[in-house]
Amino acid sequence: MAWRFKASKYKNAAPIVPKPEVCIRDICVGSYQTYGNNIAASAAFIAFNWEHAGSSLAVLPIDDCGRKSKTMPLLHAHSDTVTYLDFSPFHDGLLATGSQDCLVKVWHIPEKGLESSISNPECSFSTKQRRVETVGFHPTADCLLWSTAMGCVSLWDLTSQQESFSNNEHPEVIQSLSWKGDGKLCATSCKDKMVRILDPRAESPISLVAESHQSIKDSRVVWLGDQNRVLTTGFDAARLRQVIIRDLRNFAVTEKTLELDCSTGILMPLFDPDTNMLFLAGKGDTTISYLEVTDKDPYLIEGIRHSGEQTKGACLVPKRALRVMEGEVNRIMQLTSNSVIPIMYQVPRKTYRDFHSDLYPETNGFKTELTATQWLNGVNMAVPKISLDPAKRELGEQPIIPRLGPKPFSSTGSSAEFSFDKV
Repeated sequence: MAWRFKASKYKNAAPIVPKPEVCIRDICVGSYQTYGNNIAASAAFIAFNWEHAGSSLAVLPIDDCGRKSKTMPLLHAHSDTVTYLDFSPFHDGLLATGSQDCLVKVWHIPEKGLESSISNPECSFSTKQRRVETVGFHPTADCLLWSTAMGCVSLWDLTSQQESFSNNEHPEVIQSLSWKGDGKLCATSCKDKMVRILDPRAESPISLVAESHQSIKDSRVVWLGDQNRVLTTGFDAARLRQVIIRDLRNFAVTEKTLELDCSTGILMPLFDPDTNMLFLAGKGDTTISYLEVTDKDPYLIEGIRHSGEQTKGACLVPKRALRVMEGEVNRIMQLTSNSVIPIMYQVPRKTYRDFHSDLYPETNGFKTELTATQWLNGVNMAVPKISLDPAKRELGEQPIIPRLGPKPFSSTGSSAEFSFDKV
């Protein structure tokens, strides 16, 4: 069939590991028994667990490097281990954290980063004596936060600072949650070995349920962009690591099951919907796999694998922060026991003098008109796309940097002292 011979633009994307002096070094990272990735990035900052307790976070500029002092300013986030952290897609300085202390907190990172330690959040929510497992921001609605604690999924409206949705139908601990790109549905993986599809605005939120990986060890789920497909990672009954793809139109039957190896490391799936590039970073592994996701058999095509330091955590950098004039199509921030390593995935070209538009489809921008209240009332609205072409950017050759505007917890038109810094 002709499609089998269609060459992928990203087939030869190769990991470029920087020199040690370009990495963040001499940091202190412990081993945390959490469902989180232990690191998160916006277009302006990276944040990661600090010290063995993990209750504090280091927050640094996205392009920071060099040795770090043990006495540098920290975000003293919680009284117990931070289990999950996530930046807002619309405010580069807005960070959400969840913890074993049963609290969800939202933080504002100043424009210049942390010049002194911070311990006072913008707002805080209690999960009723249940350890917070995951937390994050809605992909299309501004100031709408989600979290999971044990078998409960919650939505929080940051403007009203109220819980707007709660569902307790999962019989075991929710291990992972991921939203569809259009923000209408979300998927969960659970310790009961099931994967579920939820519509929080429906009368009966759980719409689809299917048996997933047959081990109770950690499973992760990631929605494949705007597609009607979800991907999960986990372990089979023999404790082999697996990747499974499911189509919502035939949810009970797996579209693709890929058996990997017998390593014990929990796989963290990192997916870029613009390029369909999937990265599998295993906790404790020294390799990071790259696969391309397709909509036809074989569904998963293996790319060039990265080998290096042992992974403690990993995340993708937003597309707005990529070095597009160097052919960088993705960047993984790899957290190790003593460093953060930016791994650049570059598509080889004869020259990078010009912008290669074929490598960079328009991507979600940093502005949305959809509010949390509107979404909760049934309104859907796509996030406007932006070009990554430097010639088409608002600031010319400068990186795309969002202006954060009014603080989301204050009414529109509030005084300047209650506004976010422009990051």
